[in-house]
Amino acid sequence: MKLKGVIICAFMFPGILFCTQAFAMDNLFLCGIVKKVDARKALVSIDVKSGSCPGLRQFQLAAPQAASRFIVGEKQCFPIDSSHCNDNIIHKILIRE
Repeated sequence: MKLKGVIICAFMFPGILFCTQAFAMDNLFLCGIVKKVDARKALVSIDVKSGSCPGLRQFQLAAPQAASRFIVGEKQCFPIDSSHCNDNIIHKILIRE
């Protein structure tokens, strides 16, 4: 009976471990210079200097009120909702309140 429990645990543990790793997602952390802020649309244009996502890009803010944190000409560092940059998507900036 004890052997049966050990065998069941031996097969279940890797399965549980695999499932938790499969759903893990990292958020890309970027830095750049703020070029334009549109508080009405909650969009920010940033010239990203990070090597993983360089160039002028637009990002969506969670709420228009968050636009006050972004001042044109200042360097900002922020996480986005993806683990990589996609040129065809406006990524969302993740800001903790």
